[in-house]
Amino acid sequence: MPDLYPYSAEADPIKNEHDSYNVYVNDNYIGNKILFSQKENIQDVSDYLNNKGFYNFQAEVEGDHYRLQMTELDQGELVIDELHSYLGLH
Repeated sequence: MPDLYPYSAEADPIKNEHDSYNVYVNDNYIGNKILFSQKENIQDVSDYLNNKGFYNFQAEVEGDHYRLQMTELDQGELVIDELHSYLGLH
């Protein structure tokens, strides 16, 4: 039987869907960040937070997860509120 799908999606350099990351703050799921253009990248989330005055966090990409760990835990709720606005969740 012939292979009806000779090309895998992984081999196709053209994206059929937008990249999407699950965003977490202190291990709590906040929402998804969808990258709509090739100019966007997941580090834009950290840049946004820096522009809002938040610097005390560690950011890590793990597969399709973007994890922010706050070094000052009392800022977690403020960061979550900012991310809700940034991700369009409000």
